[in-house]
This record gives sequence, structure tokens and C-alpha cells, in this order.
Amino acid sequence: MDIDRFIQILEELDEASIAAAAAELEESTASAAGEVSWWRATVAIDRELRARRVGRQAAQAAHRASTAVLRAAARNGNSLPDDLVTSVARAAADVARGIAAGSAATDDLLAGCRHLATGRHLVAA
Repeated sequence: MDIDRFIQILEELDEASIAAAAAELEESTASAAGEVSWWRATVAIDRELRARRVGRQAAQAAHRASTAVLRAAARNGNSLPDDLVTSVARAAADVARGIAAGSAATDDLLAGCRHLATGRHLVAA
């Protein structure tokens, strides 16, 4: 998936998809193993960003992703700030950084939150 497609998916999130993404994130990080998995993926992405020297592009992608989630939430009538929306926006930023890095670890992040990759349409389990 490229960053433009990912941003498009995020911009199309509806209220139910944002809530489902937040619930998935909460569930996947509720255990120590889930937290460690997310952390390891972000560390791997950081390494690849430095190695490929694409940190600036990744920062821009992360900003675009989090902004897309916030815009989708506002369009759906969420009053901001909202803890659930914030958690989804932060996760989307992490995924966007992974996409910018071309990192395989991005798949590990998306495993914890399928709604970020598919919007309303769930990936078959």
C-alpha cells in the first residue's frame, strides 16, 4: 500500500470504524506481549527510516495520517479532543511512518489494527 492510498482510507473512516480501530488497538496492546510487539515494530521502522534517510518524508506522512483521522472524526461529529480518536490518530501516524520507510514491520502494526488498512471493510480473519 502506498501512503496516498492509506491517507484516502483514513479520510473515509466513519465513526464506527474509528471506534472499532480504537477497540482493536486497546485489545492488541492490553497485554505486555502486545505492547512489546508494537514497540519492536516501531523500533524496526525507526532503524529503517535512518538507514534509508527518509525521516522527513516519514514525518510528513505521519502528520498527514493523523490529520486525516482527526478530519474524519470531526466530519463524523466527534467532539475533539477524544481519547479514542487520539489513539487511532497516533497509530495511523506510526503506520504511515512504516509505509514511508518501506518497512515489513508495518504489517506487524497493521496486525494489531486491521481497520487502519481497510476502513469499513474488515480483512478476513
